[in-house]
Amino acid sequence: MKRLLWIVFLTTSVLHAQNVAFKKLIDSSPLDTKLATLTDSEQKESGVMLRHQLYVEYTFDSLGQLSCLQGIVKRIRINDSKAIEMYNKIVLPVPNTNDLIYLKARSISKNGTVKEVGMEAVKELEEQGRVYKILAVEGLEIGGELEYTTLFRRSSSLFGGEILQSDIPVRKVEVKIITPAYLQFEAKVYNAPATISSDTLNEKRTISVGLQNLSPIYEEKYANLKANLIRLDYKLSYNLSRGPERLYTWQSAAETFFDYLRSGIDDSKKDIDALLAKEKIKGLAPELAVKKLENYVKTNIALKEEEDADVASDVLKKQYASKAGMMKLYIAALESLNIPYEIVIGCSRTDAVFDPKFESWNFLDEYLLYFPTTKKFLDPGSPIFRYGMIDQTMEGNQALFIKKKKEGNDIVPESEIRLVPFSTIADNHDDLLVDVSFSPTMDQIQGKVTRQMTGHQAAQLRPYYHFVKAEEERKALTNEIVKSTLKPDVTYTNPQIKNTNLNSDEVNKPFIFSVDIVLKSVVERAGKKYLFKVGELIGPQVEMYNERARQYPIDMGNAHAYKRLMKVKIPEGYKVSGLESLRRNITDGRTPAVMGFTSDYKLEGNLLTITIDEFYKEVLQPIDIYEPFQKVINAAADFNKVTLLLEKK
Repeated sequence: MKRLLWIVFLTTSVLHAQNVAFKKLIDSSPLDTKLATLTDSEQKESGVMLRHQLYVEYTFDSLGQLSCLQGIVKRIRINDSKAIEMYNKIVLPVPNTNDLIYLKARSISKNGTVKEVGMEAVKELEEQGRVYKILAVEGLEIGGELEYTTLFRRSSSLFGGEILQSDIPVRKVEVKIITPAYLQFEAKVYNAPATISSDTLNEKRTISVGLQNLSPIYEEKYANLKANLIRLDYKLSYNLSRGPERLYTWQSAAETFFDYLRSGIDDSKKDIDALLAKEKIKGLAPELAVKKLENYVKTNIALKEEEDADVASDVLKKQYASKAGMMKLYIAALESLNIPYEIVIGCSRTDAVFDPKFESWNFLDEYLLYFPTTKKFLDPGSPIFRYGMIDQTMEGNQALFIKKKKEGNDIVPESEIRLVPFSTIADNHDDLLVDVSFSPTMDQIQGKVTRQMTGHQAAQLRPYYHFVKAEEERKALTNEIVKSTLKPDVTYTNPQIKNTNLNSDEVNKPFIFSVDIVLKSVVERAGKKYLFKVGELIGPQVEMYNERARQYPIDMGNAHAYKRLMKVKIPEGYKVSGLESLRRNITDGRTPAVMGFTSDYKLEGNLLTITIDEFYKEVLQPIDIYEPFQKVINAAADFNKVTLLLEKK
């Protein structure tokens, strides 16, 4: 589908790739051997990107074909050995040798010595099926600098995006998007203030974007790193040689995708109807028909993303398809079944926050189907989800919804930008029931542990049991789950796993996992007393301690809760102390609380009952709530440390 995003009838004029702006920059910019003076804070970093210039120029080649050239200049200060390791090789995503037009790298030592390498030293690197060009840089040293310049041809897509941050701080970024004057692009910077201007000179239009003092990229827990990076998006909006009509709007996207995904419906009808009859889907109630259709497709049709999106009948013959091909198959079947649906196209919120105000088709990466009658979604490309559940990263983001309507005798698309709603905390639970007692020798505990999961929490485990059929592989999977749920030294028997079949009603029931366990490491003798590490029975927990101020908003993945019920039989003749440490009430301080960790206990006779409720009702949280969030997250890890003392009365 990506290839559709740049097909456009631009003009009949033929221009040639001459007077390229970046080539002029290369010719007019001699190397400056003077080293920069760093601030105190810059000296503490591994390196500093002193300058980042990026040119994207659209022009026409000698055959009149649209061509895009990208030029890059980077000047980097090297402060330590880590920076030398980061920059002693320059890797470019340029698969074809002919596409690399210019490349030069120069190292400048502290005493002004310059070492230079260029095109003659370029080698080829292949990783995971992708080909890159790689250039080894000579002469890098701590306290010196690197400057490299490259110009290459790239895809002529009329939508673009550039990440402007780096692993080191960036002093200055300058981006220029240069086009023939009649092609008008628009640009927008996300996650940072920027200056954007445009001007027209000598029949060329230039959008100039400037940013300063960009912080380094840091990984953070519970954050969407990619979506929060400082980036520039741009798109073609007008081709004035063809008139004033705005290009690549959401409505034109709806028309393009609607026609594309519904292509071949008539030609495929015979094969689709035969399938629906054979699988006894035709005539079922709509929701049951959708479920049965999905089970068939996800059992029999393999996802092959590199495959071209054929018409539905070809997908049935090949038994594999791309995500677009899957959509074509579902749509053809839904049309035949006369079930109302809407096409949904958007992006993962881990990649970007969908921006309704900037009509970039870069946001149109992932497909869903929406059923307005039931208000439920279906994820055509994922084998692990079934009707009613989609990938959690598609939730909470805007998307383009496309439905069909009749205009006279024609079927046309109608578009709307809407939110894909989050699932709720009631949908996503991971609950633990622990029922244990002490051995007569007081050197271990024994009993039953049951884990019950629903929604997205269940989707972390259930699909493995659905797809893994070999007994030995299942045993290994069970072993891994038991040890990660409790402790690595646990021994267990009688594993019971329920509701694992994705292709039945079991998919809507709690995934249940239970075992009989024996665990020694939570009991420790101290003279005549026994230390009982009861907190470790909830399993290992995440801890969050920051070395620097939080950069990004919080994303919990999904709204969810952990409810734990622990029943511990205290041996006859023993008393237990330290119980007050089981009582905790840590929340975000809001009324009502949006997130929290609360725990309590009851001791009735020799039965100790501990209850824990850890909950996160909202997925997305702003940075200013980070401190209470951190306390709630750490509360579970702190509970791990709770130890009770047992001694004879």
